[in-house]
Amino acid sequence: MKQIKTAKQLTFTYFSIVAFAIIAFHFSMFTSMIENIEMIYAENRMLKDKNTAVSLLNGTQKTHVSVPPFSEVYVGKENLPPGIVLAANIIDDKPFELDEDSDTMEEMFSMRSQVMLNGEMKEIYVIHYDEIYEISEEQMFETQSTQLMLSLLLLIVSLWVVMRISDRLTKPLSLLSQRLGERSPANLSAIELPEGAATREIRQLVDRLNSYQIQIRDLIERERAFNRYASHELRTPLMVMKGATTLLGKSDSKAFLERQRARMIQACQEMEDYITTLLSLTRDEDLDTIATRTVQPSELENIRQMHLGYVMAPDVSVNVVLEGQIITKLPIPTFHILVGNLVKNALACTEEGRVDLVVSDNVLSVIDTGCGLSGKPGGESYGLGLMIVRDICEKYKCTFSLQDNELAGCTASVVFPVYQ
Repeated sequence: MKQIKTAKQLTFTYFSIVAFAIIAFHFSMFTSMIENIEMIYAENRMLKDKNTAVSLLNGTQKTHVSVPPFSEVYVGKENLPPGIVLAANIIDDKPFELDEDSDTMEEMFSMRSQVMLNGEMKEIYVIHYDEIYEISEEQMFETQSTQLMLSLLLLIVSLWVVMRISDRLTKPLSLLSQRLGERSPANLSAIELPEGAATREIRQLVDRLNSYQIQIRDLIERERAFNRYASHELRTPLMVMKGATTLLGKSDSKAFLERQRARMIQACQEMEDYITTLLSLTRDEDLDTIATRTVQPSELENIRQMHLGYVMAPDVSVNVVLEGQIITKLPIPTFHILVGNLVKNALACTEEGRVDLVVSDNVLSVIDTGCGLSGKPGGESYGLGLMIVRDICEKYKCTFSLQDNELAGCTASVVFPVYQ
């Protein structure tokens, strides 16, 4: 398996590559500069010496003349000294180094020119050697060596600074990775910001991880709630079905059998609604894609009829009061569970009087005349039923409130969002 490098190793590798590239570029530029300066100097000097030689050769039959202190001028290629081999690509009035086959160890330049001598056009060759320049060139290389040492020292200091910066940037990540590795799978608490996390990116990373932790915690909580709700809410319809099944064998009366059949159908429907609702609470859904619908009065009447069996006293009535309409995205089973739980809690707290389902525009209120929030309900408590209500309201962006009435009892209200 290929070994993965750390951030420090990558920083050192990349910095080394860049440093060596800078040094190589620096040397190549310096060498090129030396050669260009040398060529420019030789060209200017040889052009001057050529003009001096022309003035010395005119009026004479000489084929060679010295132009002190650095040049020798020859008329015609055949008069060049033995051992002088010209460059193959020589161009007029341009300086060229002698060919490597020349019999000399010195760095000499040559220049060919077409000039008018004694009324005739002739070729002359200028051979140039500057001993002082060669010595100064060596001195320049010595100076460059000193500069190279200083450059290397500067690169070492820069590398140290870069490694310190890299360590400062990567240390919080290392600490964060270490802490995450030490956490148990069940630990979903907020992740603390590592020491020295001065960069915005580290803070954003920790915030995103904590946001992800919250999502996981919410998902686990939804699963736990599903198990808790299912075990509690499905127990009642199962007991109804079990009791109805037992009673079926005790009478052959058609009316009796029809009543038990109706009880079983109602219990099955209640179980189906609960399972559909609880499963929907564990899923993430895009509410924008869900179509709206208008709650029909028949739905409320069906809910009223289904929960008359929860009336604990004969002096309690359940009524539906229509003062408006509700437009919602809640599915029918979920809406039934929402309203049913509010009605069951109201009936559990009411020993006499009435429970009203009041429907106004996008507001549903369940008003009872029972013991109120401070009293102890006579039947099922406020626990899981209202927790399911709150979870449904949270998912579908509804507002749930529960408060005491002025005279008696309490009012549970659900405000549905208004959709455009």
